[in-house]
Amino acid sequence: MPNNNFCFLYNLQGLSTSFTMKIKSIFCLVIFTGIFSSLSYAQQEQRFEAGLLLGFNMSQIDGDLLHGFNKLGLNTGIRAYARLDDRWKLSLDLLFMQQGSSRARFDDPASTFDKIALNFVEAPVLVHFTDWKIQATAGFSYGRLMNYEITSFDGTDATDSYDLDPSIFSLVLGATYFFEDNLGINIHWSKWINNPLRSSSTGVIGEGGKFIGRTITIRGIYLL
Repeated sequence: MPNNNFCFLYNLQGLSTSFTMKIKSIFCLVIFTGIFSSLSYAQQEQRFEAGLLLGFNMSQIDGDLLHGFNKLGLNTGIRAYARLDDRWKLSLDLLFMQQGSSRARFDDPASTFDKIALNFVEAPVLVHFTDWKIQATAGFSYGRLMNYEITSFDGTDATDSYDLDPSIFSLVLGATYFFEDNLGINIHWSKWINNPLRSSSTGVIGEGGKFIGRTITIRGIYLL
């Protein structure tokens, strides 16, 4: 006949094992529910967004005696948004863009330039305010000059005659109209804050020997 104490201990051990398994199951369920709830909340209260930008620049440079936003160039890249509240956002872009200037038919004949072509990698830091479908934007940008080409009025390459600082800082103002929640058209204006022209061995330079670029950008934005 089995020992009653042994049977009692065996049943108690089985009860303890079953109770432990239930506790573990409840614990895992609570953890899973917490993670799921956190993910659902993060989706509802999304703090970060990403977007794609694609469009073109119309630019000119004050100081080259050429006038009008005649230089067309590419403007494309990516954007990361941080949502501050329902209306305010902060963003950082990483862009490839082309700026410069180009001679038009009625430009000043005293200018020795035919074309200035500048290729940049640019990182604007922007603040955005949204009301209805319109988003107003302001901020500053740092551009790193990758390469440039300067052509004189007679078509010869004059790049080596001009030394440009590769670091260019800009003031940026703009606005975006969103047709859909994730699709909009962006227009902004930018102007260089610093003068990148270090020296020139030739050419007529206006504006006190400075190059100050100004650009109008038109592009689409798609939020992922």
